[in-house]
Amino acid sequence: MNTTESAEFVERRACISCQSPSLRELSAGKFDEGAVGAFIAADPWGEDPTPFLRGRPWSYVACRDCELAFHRYILAPEWNERRFSRWMSQEAIEVFEKEYRTPANEFATATDYTAHVLRIERLTRELRGPDRVRLLDFGCGYGGFLAMCALYGFDAYGVDRSSAKRDNNRFSKVFAEIEEVAAMAPFHALTLFEVLEHLDDPHGLVQRLSELLAPGGVLVLETPDCSGVHGIETIEEYRKIHPLEHINGFTPETMARFAERLGFEPVARPTVYVTNDLERVAKTAAKGLLRPLATPTTQQYFRKR
Repeated sequence: MNTTESAEFVERRACISCQSPSLRELSAGKFDEGAVGAFIAADPWGEDPTPFLRGRPWSYVACRDCELAFHRYILAPEWNERRFSRWMSQEAIEVFEKEYRTPANEFATATDYTAHVLRIERLTRELRGPDRVRLLDFGCGYGGFLAMCALYGFDAYGVDRSSAKRDNNRFSKVFAEIEEVAAMAPFHALTLFEVLEHLDDPHGLVQRLSELLAPGGVLVLETPDCSGVHGIETIEEYRKIHPLEHINGFTPETMARFAERLGFEPVARPTVYVTNDLERVAKTAAKGLLRPLATPTTQQYFRKR
């Protein structure tokens, strides 16, 4: 390994949503210094990225016009591909995810997946008539949500850039590029779970995906909520705006503006009950009644105009 080799970055000089050039810096540093350097060094990796990041700056900025926050510097395409194929090896991913793979977390994830399936089925009835729900899950990971969709009879497809996740996927209809699924369009629903925060150009990507969605189709977005996060000093802040991984920081307000700018309108999520606990049924019903008063989240549903 040539330790003098340095990772190359691209500077994003305009807002990734509204394209405004008016940006303000929220925080900055170098990849090998301070809390960011310590957190990166402690993360599991295949090929260790730290030698390539020495002296390289990071800068977290916000748009003065639409308020969306993002990292100014992102890995150049060839280095981002290296991150996916070599830094984020399957072994490293498994080490990172091990602490989250508890029975309680897996049960909660399956419950959430079922709730999304039931909501999407309800919201697409008028659009598709008697046909199966045709769904595209972009950034599908290991295909857990796709597998749940298939159990309910959906015609579901996935796209994921990570070769490690594609090679170890639990679902068969997973592709590396959007164009490989374009022939299956139009879709009734499009889902991006924990994806927008990773994208170099989220506006361009969702714009392309929206072309594959039928008019009136449903878009589901979910990201970490970065409200109040302006820098990286704690592990919680690092996980939310990791300067290599989570390069975009959405809040409920900036997510809504982002989707509306792309031709989507917000839609209320149908209330669903996925539980055998009567107390949880009561709580879910109460939340449904109080939803207009509830604090917005970064899990949102939209409909294509």
